[in-house]
Parts: sequence; C-alpha cells; structure tokens
Amino acid sequence: MIPPYLGFFLAFTVFHVCSVYYNNLLPGGTSWSLFVLSDVNVLACVLFFVIENTNFDEDFIKKMNRHILWIVALSLVVTIIQIKKPMFFFDTSQDLELNYAGDRLTSIFSWLGLNSCGVTFPILISILLNVYTTNSKPFPLIVLSGIIVSFLTKARYVMISTIIAFMQLLLVKSIPMKKKVAVIGFFVVGIFAIIGVSKMVGYDIDKTINERILEKDNDMGSAKTRLLSYEVFMMKFPENPFFGVGPKTRADVVDLLGGEAPVIHVGYLSYLYFYGFFGSLLLFLALACLLWDSWKIGKQDDFWGSFYGLLGFALANFTFVYFNFSEMGIVIAVIYIRYYKVNSHVYTS
Repeated sequence: MIPPYLGFFLAFTVFHVCSVYYNNLLPGGTSWSLFVLSDVNVLACVLFFVIENTNFDEDFIKKMNRHILWIVALSLVVTIIQIKKPMFFFDTSQDLELNYAGDRLTSIFSWLGLNSCGVTFPILISILLNVYTTNSKPFPLIVLSGIIVSFLTKARYVMISTIIAFMQLLLVKSIPMKKKVAVIGFFVVGIFAIIGVSKMVGYDIDKTINERILEKDNDMGSAKTRLLSYEVFMMKFPENPFFGVGPKTRADVVDLLGGEAPVIHVGYLSYLYFYGFFGSLLLFLALACLLWDSWKIGKQDDFWGSFYGLLGFALANFTFVYFNFSEMGIVIAVIYIRYYKVNSHVYTS
C-alpha cells in the first residue's frame, strides 16, 4: 500500500537523488550506492513503506505508550543531570564546534542528531497527552518533562513546538472547563517551581531568557538572520525557480548571507531554493497529506497526538531547516496514524 503522502514523498526522494546527480553534488569520498543507502529520505521511504504494510495491534500500541513514557522520563532525568554536567550522555562524535554541549542541552537525543530533540521530543509529549488523562498519575510527569526539557534546550523552536503540543489540551481535547482551568493553574505553578529549583541548583535561568529567548546579548541576531534569509531568497530564487540548484547552498548565497548562516535559514525557502517549485511541492504535499490524515484521526477518534506533533514540526521549519522525515518522532507519529486507520471503525480514506 502506498497512501498519497508516501506517493508524494517517494516522488520527492527520486527527484532529490536526481538533483544530486544532475548538479554533481555527490559528497567527496563516497560512492553512489553508499550515498543512496545512507540518505535520510531513502530511509524514511523504506520506514514508511514498512509501516503502511504492517497491521499494528492494540498490544503493540500499549507497549509503545509505555516505552514513550519511559523515554520522556529518561529525557527529564538526563536533562537535569546535564545542568551540572553538560557532557553527561552527550555524543562526542557530534560537531563540538557548534558549541551545543553546555550551550543547548540535548538530553538523550544527541545520539540521533543535534536537531533530534527538537523534532522528536515535542511529538512524544503530544502523543502522551492523548494516552494519559489529566487524572492519571503520569500526567504531572509529562507536563513537567515537557516544560523542563524544552526550556533547557535553549532553542525557541523546541519551546514553540512543545507549546503547540500542549495547546491541544485547551483546543480540542474533551476536557471539562474546570479541568482546563486546573491544567492552566498547574502549568503556572510548574513554571514557578522550575524557576525556584533552577535558582537553588545554581542555573542562571534569567540568562537563558535574556540571551536565548529575548536575544538581548546579540541585538536580535537570530531574527535578523531570518530577515536576511528572506532577502537573499528573493534575490537568488528567480535564477532557478522550477527545479532549483540542488541540495547545497552555493558560494554566492553564502557570501550574501554574510557568514550569519551557511544556509537560507527558513526551511520552506531553503527547500524552494534547493529543489525549485517542482521538487519542493512534492515534499510539501507529502507533509500536507500527513497532516490531513492525522487531522481526520483526531476528528474521528479524538487522538490528536500525531496531528499536533507534526504541526509543531511543520511550523518549526519556518525558523530552521530540517525536513528529516526519518526522525524517530515522525516515524512514531506515522505508526499511530496507521494504527487508527486500520482499527478505527469510523475512518474514511
């Protein structure tokens, strides 16, 4: 079975490989077979094909629920330890020149990739908010984990993605108004508790807010990088609007960016520059179809975990460039979509 999202994504992956070949962008020291076998888009296609041709039963999903809760709990524990020991459980094979260790706490996720925490963790939180009710024992742990881990990443897009995951409690979940007010109160109390504990352990929370969120130390440098990316995109995109220049930022664009970032730092614009209207449209349609499938699951089965998790991923790519569909969080979201497609009596294609 190849549902619409996978059909579009397969077409994009073929276009991606052809674009690398046509623009002679094969990385040095590798072969075509190794490049294809190690490409994240090819990996995502294989994973999605296996998922769409597998029937997941209720016992499997129950195990997934427990395992996701354990992963979130471990993420919280490791993040707290990293406050004092930033290199604890950090994959040192990652590029330390990026200054992630000690600057941004990636919890257990550095072993997957430096952006994995920001993509996967909010999706895991989103799913758990659907699995466990507000009255359940794990609920406070889920909320505190979401707040603490996302904040200590010091990355705005992670915080925003996690907030989007939490918004489902107020927007779509079947929770009485009194409980919604109680949930808001719990969030407020939790935030103040986190601030208090942070000061007790010597963590400078004010510095994080001023430097990473408000950017008082660099005169809104991150925002200026995005604005510059828009300007450079409008200059260079018209040169190759239909098929793009291939998945690599050319030297003239890097020069125009002035060393602020080696890539057009808005995911959708960067992919339009890389793949043009034709190639990027295939990818965007694949993401839109996934969101549509997860929306229907939410409306018909009241399971919004995949939708709000994928929505956070989609919105995050307005502030960074990382359309990696092979990330664990994306794959797990697709597994739940597949489960509800097969087992829902009300789902219609």
